[in-house]
Amino acid sequence: MGYEKSASGDRIVSLPKFLLQQEAFLRTDNGTAQMNVNGAAGGTPVNLWNGSGGGGDAGADWSTNGIGAESGSAAHTGNNGWDSGVSTDTNDLTRFSDASDSDIDGTYSELSFWMQPKAFPVGARLRVDWQNQANTVIGDSVNVADYVTNYDLDVWQKVTIPISDFNLTGDVSRVRFRYRNATGQQFYFDDIELVPPGAGGPYRFRVAAPDALTQYHVSMLVLVVSGPSAGWSSATFANITALTNGLIIRQRRLSDSTVLWALNSKDNVDLFGRFHPQDDIEFSDGTLLVGFMLKPGKASVIVTDDEVLEFVVRDDLSALTTARGYAHYGVEVIT
Repeated sequence: MGYEKSASGDRIVSLPKFLLQQEAFLRTDNGTAQMNVNGAAGGTPVNLWNGSGGGGDAGADWSTNGIGAESGSAAHTGNNGWDSGVSTDTNDLTRFSDASDSDIDGTYSELSFWMQPKAFPVGARLRVDWQNQANTVIGDSVNVADYVTNYDLDVWQKVTIPISDFNLTGDVSRVRFRYRNATGQQFYFDDIELVPPGAGGPYRFRVAAPDALTQYHVSMLVLVVSGPSAGWSSATFANITALTNGLIIRQRRLSDSTVLWALNSKDNVDLFGRFHPQDDIEFSDGTLLVGFMLKPGKASVIVTDDEVLEFVVRDDLSALTTARGYAHYGVEVIT
């Protein structure tokens, strides 16, 4: 603890002393620091809904209700997709329902779907959650914006959400797309799938303070990757050509699963736009190492034992020699 005289000079004021430290992001399942793993769920996807128009739309679709209609114009693959239509109420939703409740959390690793935003006004939110047969919401609602790089209109993009992020507490049979906070939203959806576990992921890598009386004031976030020096492309994330879903860095409140902020870097435009690349080093064995840095504003990122930092890996990083994340911070002990 440091000390400083007050302006009047008649008393001593104690000041917090910030001990500068660095901590690696650790896997939440086994506590190791390895990030370059195959995080993809990897099992054979099971169709939830992909249209019933034939010609590539094979599969037993879940039933639908709520706003929207099946449409050939909304197809990503096959003949038909789902056109949500233009929402007119902030409670509008589209629901895909199975015949009975089942253990989604224990059976599948990811919910994936293709989405093309057609209209997304200021203040709009697209959220997804699950219900059981009694129309009770089970677990948490998630914001799709936390899993995509942006909402570019008229562009198809794949959305991949770990089932664990829903924090399901029971069996479910209905997934809801909720058009929240603003009217006038419109989306195309297609190829909605549930992906069973296969390769072991997705993985979360986390930094958290040890207890409720300790806070980390983050001054810098660092991502370090290394791999073969050949093959870097402007359209890929570093030199990871297989990283199709992108790498998420986010701050998340564990007590209620709220994502406070999230950055999803899917390719080098996103990566370089959010992280500052540092000097690269090429080793004699042909390995190229590059560090990326993000410096938050003062006091804008404070990590506690409840509000933690996470990297989320949903793809195969094993092609890299190394992938590591670090948080640099000052420690504040609350007394």
